[in-house]
Amino acid sequence: MKGQEEGFFALRERLGAGETLIGTFIQVPHMVVADFLARGADLDFLCLEAEHSAMGAETIQGMVAAAGTGTPVLVRVEDNSWVPIARALDGGAAGVIAPRVNSAAEARALVGAARYPTMGDRGIGPGRVTAYGSNSGPDYRLWANQHIVVGAQVETRRALDDLDGILAVPGIDLIFVGPHDLASSVGLAPGSPELNAIIEDVVRRAQAAGRFTGIFAMTPEQLGYWVDRGVQFILYGSDLRHMGSGLAAALEAYRELGATDAASGKGAS
Repeated sequence: MKGQEEGFFALRERLGAGETLIGTFIQVPHMVVADFLARGADLDFLCLEAEHSAMGAETIQGMVAAAGTGTPVLVRVEDNSWVPIARALDGGAAGVIAPRVNSAAEARALVGAARYPTMGDRGIGPGRVTAYGSNSGPDYRLWANQHIVVGAQVETRRALDDLDGILAVPGIDLIFVGPHDLASSVGLAPGSPELNAIIEDVVRRAQAAGRFTGIFAMTPEQLGYWVDRGVQFILYGSDLRHMGSGLAAALEAYRELGATDAASGKGAS
């Protein structure tokens, strides 16, 4: 894919240039959703939610392909282990986010699975990303190490305890905060000032260590709050949440219109 989909693999370059990138999770395991959002949603990236959705390797590869070559697609893999990371990247994903990276050792395992030697130990296979083996030489592997986004999700008290160790691992590009799991782990309410202070500390320390920072936001207000604090990579809601909230808003507007018409007599026969 080198030379064919440079824009698809430009996330690290754009983050390095200081851009704020906004994307969304895809929960629905169907190629049409990836195709539709890539074509019409004006997002900076998409992220397949393979941790909490029914997405196997075949579905992930098909959805990455369906998104085309314009909107980058990352995968939040089902766990921080070799096979799902390799399959997502071999399928053509622009990067991976690994959930529950709780220690420096787990961060090193993530880098090992996602980066080719000498940065890691990723295997050379005839996957879609290498045109099924015809473009898997050393030039491609160097290029991949320079362009693939590798994200470690910080979402537990254990991760907070070893944050300095995680940040010290070479090959981690992005520290992505999972605010709801983190809230559960530390016993605080999501969105509370106490939790936000913890997250802001993670963001400051990650940025000081030269890492990009990201977070999940559910509302425009949350999105704006974290952008104002220098977070560059925002996963804003999901396809299902946007579908549900959009329909609910449309119905509410219709009912308010109906109530207004009834009050003014427009609805009378």
